[in-house]
Amino acid sequence: MFTRTQLANTDGVHQLVRLEEEDMTIQLRGLRRTLPGAMLYWTLVFCTAGLLYVVDTWFHTISLWFIMKPAPLATAEYIQVTDEGKHLSMERVQHIKFDGTLTMVFGASSKSGDNMALDELRVFVFRHNRFIMHPVSLEYISTSKWKDAQWQQGVVTGRHGLTGQEVDQRLRIFDRCLIDIEEKSWVRLLVEEVLNPFYVFQIASIIIWSCEDYYYYAACIFFISAVSIAVTLISTKRTVRKIKQMAAYSCPVRVLRDRKWEVIDSEGLVPGDIFDMSDEGISVLPCEAVMLEGDCIVNESMLTGESVPESKSPLEPSSSVMELIDLSSHTFKPEIARHVVFAGTKIVRVRKAVSRFPRDRSASPPTDGAGRLAIDENFSDQMSSTVSADMSNGPNVRATAMVLRTGFNTTKGSLVRSILFPRPTKFRFYRDAFRFIGVLAVIAVCGFIANTINLHRIGVSAGAIAKKALDLITVVVPPALPASMSIGMAFAARRLRKVGIFCISPSRINVASKVAVMCFDKTGTLTEEGLDLLGVRVVSQTSGSFVPMHSDVQQVAESVTTKDGELQDTIGVSGITVFNALATCHSLRLVDNVPIGDPLEAKMFEFTGWQMEENEGSEPDSDQASSATPLPTVIRPPTGSAVPAGLEELGILRCFEFSPALRRASVITKRLHNKYAETYTKGAPEVIRTICRAATIPSDFDSALDQYTQSGYRVIALAGKPLHMSYRKTAALERNEVECDLTFMGFMVFENRLKPTTAGVLKDLRDARIRMVMCTGDNPLTAVSVAKECELVNKTTTVFVSYLHSEPHSADYEKDRIESEIANPHSSLASVSWRESSGVKVALDPITLVPYATDPEDARAVAMAQELGKTGHYGVAVTGDVFGYLSEHAMRTETFKHMLMRGTVYARMSPEQKAEMIQCLQELGYITGFCGDGANDCSALKSADMGISLSEAEASVAAPFTSNSTDIQCVVQLIREGRCSIATSFSCFKFMALYSMVQFTTVCLLYIYNVNLTDFQYLWADLFTIMSIAICMDRARPYKKLVPKRPSASLTSKKVLTSLIGNTLLIIGFQISMYFMVESRSWYQKQLPVDPEDPDSVENEGDLNTTMFLLTMFQYVFAGAVFTIGPPYRESAFRNYWYVGVIALLTILDLWILLVPVGKIYSIFGIMHTSVGWRFTIFGMVAGNFLACYLGERFVFPRLAIPLAKIFRLIGLGYTRCFHRRKPGHHADASSDYASDDKQKVSSRTSLEELGHVSQAAYDRNVSGMSLWTRLGRRTSRKPYKYLQEAMVGTNTWH
Repeated sequence: MFTRTQLANTDGVHQLVRLEEEDMTIQLRGLRRTLPGAMLYWTLVFCTAGLLYVVDTWFHTISLWFIMKPAPLATAEYIQVTDEGKHLSMERVQHIKFDGTLTMVFGASSKSGDNMALDELRVFVFRHNRFIMHPVSLEYISTSKWKDAQWQQGVVTGRHGLTGQEVDQRLRIFDRCLIDIEEKSWVRLLVEEVLNPFYVFQIASIIIWSCEDYYYYAACIFFISAVSIAVTLISTKRTVRKIKQMAAYSCPVRVLRDRKWEVIDSEGLVPGDIFDMSDEGISVLPCEAVMLEGDCIVNESMLTGESVPESKSPLEPSSSVMELIDLSSHTFKPEIARHVVFAGTKIVRVRKAVSRFPRDRSASPPTDGAGRLAIDENFSDQMSSTVSADMSNGPNVRATAMVLRTGFNTTKGSLVRSILFPRPTKFRFYRDAFRFIGVLAVIAVCGFIANTINLHRIGVSAGAIAKKALDLITVVVPPALPASMSIGMAFAARRLRKVGIFCISPSRINVASKVAVMCFDKTGTLTEEGLDLLGVRVVSQTSGSFVPMHSDVQQVAESVTTKDGELQDTIGVSGITVFNALATCHSLRLVDNVPIGDPLEAKMFEFTGWQMEENEGSEPDSDQASSATPLPTVIRPPTGSAVPAGLEELGILRCFEFSPALRRASVITKRLHNKYAETYTKGAPEVIRTICRAATIPSDFDSALDQYTQSGYRVIALAGKPLHMSYRKTAALERNEVECDLTFMGFMVFENRLKPTTAGVLKDLRDARIRMVMCTGDNPLTAVSVAKECELVNKTTTVFVSYLHSEPHSADYEKDRIESEIANPHSSLASVSWRESSGVKVALDPITLVPYATDPEDARAVAMAQELGKTGHYGVAVTGDVFGYLSEHAMRTETFKHMLMRGTVYARMSPEQKAEMIQCLQELGYITGFCGDGANDCSALKSADMGISLSEAEASVAAPFTSNSTDIQCVVQLIREGRCSIATSFSCFKFMALYSMVQFTTVCLLYIYNVNLTDFQYLWADLFTIMSIAICMDRARPYKKLVPKRPSASLTSKKVLTSLIGNTLLIIGFQISMYFMVESRSWYQKQLPVDPEDPDSVENEGDLNTTMFLLTMFQYVFAGAVFTIGPPYRESAFRNYWYVGVIALLTILDLWILLVPVGKIYSIFGIMHTSVGWRFTIFGMVAGNFLACYLGERFVFPRLAIPLAKIFRLIGLGYTRCFHRRKPGHHADASSDYASDDKQKVSSRTSLEELGHVSQAAYDRNVSGMSLWTRLGRRTSRKPYKYLQEAMVGTNTWH
């Protein structure tokens, strides 16, 4: 049925819906059309010449106010959808005829009316999510959560396939099994692009310039805009087509319906359909399905980023997968995912098994002349076969699967949606950029009013005033500002693609610049994917301890003997041997005669030197399995090789694949001539120990395990037992019956080598003071050893490992625990202990995490505890069970918060715990990154602010970024590009803002005498100077080294504002000085109207125009030079050869225009001839202006930023106290805590709730009441983790 995540629909008009796949909550609102309102709206559109319609396309609220009226969702004609970003979307409700019951549409539920007949479905689609109105609850429910009523009881739908009526009903519910993207027409794309606010502003500007007789300038801008629109349309069309080709896929499939097998196009598949996976026509899965018979190997790199092919096994008859499966998420738990084949994955190999479905006697499907599937009305009859139990022609073998999800409800559909509708980035830079544009607009309005008054004073006509005042707005708010800011990001994305790093959301590149903590998976990320098996430590049950390591398989094989007709080896237990465990305890599959699967299992099997064979469709089915019984997987020695006595062929009867939750895997095997089977289990040593008989655990278990794990080796334990029962009983065993009362057999010791680039990358991150964390599923001691080896953790740093102590639970345990936690929030922490990883008798207090000596008599331990207490130079390794326990019982305690701050290694973590750990770090204010190789890391990769999947795929649903390289160099490259990109965006923004203020000041000064710049003067400034500098400025490459200080992300920070305001004042000051200098010259003549009767007839050419243009054309150039940021985030400007060339060329041309009068050039620009002395005077002002701006930007303004901020803060606080008095009982202003330099204001015992939630909320509330001065002067709100670092001893030195 539907998994309900819909929120209450209180008034019948509104509804909140949680979209788990998009991690987003949307609000639905029912609407209906009103004819009078529609008539009034279109009348106003006509009266405003379409302007109202244009504005409505931006905000989507005007037409709603006129045309639509609220209506109950149950009867609404349209649904207004509002997402978390306040974006509105209007969706029409479709009425689809239906002949069925409520249960067929929504599955079994506890609500009344399950068998109520439905004759119509009310459906709407939002971003390819399909919603259906529930007629009882009157709520819209997403079809992505649909589950068949039979699935709730774990029963697979219909062993004879769906009926024709069921197929028709489900097609109406889910639509076609196709990820079909609408490709907009050229006309529609053109209209949408032209109505973009940027181009509407451009069109309005072109009209204004044309009215001002700036025909050349208007024509150039029109041409550039037309080219830009054309390029955008072509690029958009090409991108949509590429996504459409990647998304849409269909193929002929053989499906079981009405007890007959028939061939249909995959577009006709619906959930519940049973189809044949072995059909050669299926190379890519068109839907998501669960395996029923047979098994397969698929490549899921496009979806998970996992480059190793995945093996998919069929459901067990008693499996509860169908009951537990959660279709509300596009990813499944590992124990479920092993049975599910995902849409869009490539099939590597399919192996058939004896089918439990009707026998197919149909011929191959007919095709047309081109080889395409030819399907007509009679084709189903032609291809059908009647059900028959006749098996005389041999076993009916097939690989079958049942459809779970289709179309956009699949994981592939989720990937396509994430590309089409990327999650909006909540990044401060973008918010501040739009606010700053608003400030420029306010300045433009002020200039509009001031110049309107001035022009009216000197007698200019109203029409001319309107044109000039509107022209001033186009000067203050440069139309090219948004585009110029995104150019740097586009260059960064292109450079990343060249090194094999792809992103589905380019805006995340800037977010990468602020990463403060970087988390890494271990195996396959920091270390090599493959492992080397160093040897096997076997246990002797006779001596009760380990024997020396067998580093060669021959030593293992030669220890096998026969005693009383039963095999045994060094272990000394009849019926099981270590060699058999090594040869069979795996889930490898053959592809082109090469074993494919988990790299660890592949190495283990390779160690034996034996061969593997697979018998398609074979399955023992007799109670007395004999040597003649063909087995699905057979392990035998190489042909012609000498086999030690006692060893013979082995068959794998059943395989319980590795479960991340259980941390073990098992097989049931049978020897060729043996009557009974045997079982072998491998897994984490601490897990295997709990399922073995205590008498079989060697006395030196702990010491041997610590020896290897502390040396960085990966240890896997082996166990087994003989099964003295028939095959039929063996086949009916549950997993928990197999994995119990085992005999412990020994350890397999693997070496996991670091990748060559790992140490260097981690050193770069450490030098940049980016905190590094390892998050792995491996043993904690092994993880600590590897972390120290690669220096993710300093080799001198002491690491304490967590241990969870479980106690016997009484009947009232849960009640007692809750009461205890209420009385004492720290009571649950007593169940956790922290021990020093190398064995020194030092531990951490479970509440304060302060070191203490466990043995007061041990002088070394006491001294070490005291030293660590003073320096704080220690970290913790947290295991998954401890993390889960503390996050459930102690998340709000100071201990949990300090654990997150000191955590360097998180071991034995499940995929869900990895994601939760990332979210906990984010709550502390960290911008987090996570790098993993896909598969188990999907949740963490999506949760992180900068998730990087190491995969061969260009795009993956697993993460915002995908690197086709297998090493972690991409992490440094991405952070460098992110820092370069945001520094470039800052430079370009400041340059464009200063350029607009330069031109605004010039035009305002010229407007005093009703004069303006000439057509070609605007062209030279806006096109040849500004655009060329902006584009070349954005081509800067990232600096080769990461530095400790991260770039700012706030355009309203004190340094940015001080720099921008300071340079603006300098440039305005020099322009005003130049203006008065011109007026003071004896040769200066004020420009008067040519026609004394017409005040508008003033020519633009004159002494004032010439002087101001000659000055400002240099100001544009050195504004670009001053704001070009080089190291530490970008390479030196001199390494940006395009930029250097443009600056040099423009400077030479400007000097030539200034110092070498050329009549033709002066005529084109409308420049008056002036004396040589005056030209050198202008040159002197230019040099002085450049020197003042350069020295101010480099030395003065950075030093003024902090004092000015303090002055503003004092003014603002005084203003706030006078005019914003607190209400009685109001909590103290949290902003003062954030703005204070007194480190003692935040106690080391402050709870996470106070730091992370209450104070921040109070801070946000108080910001809205601050004066402008307070906002300009306040310090950027500091992150909670900053205070924690100050309150905790030593964290600043080793983080």
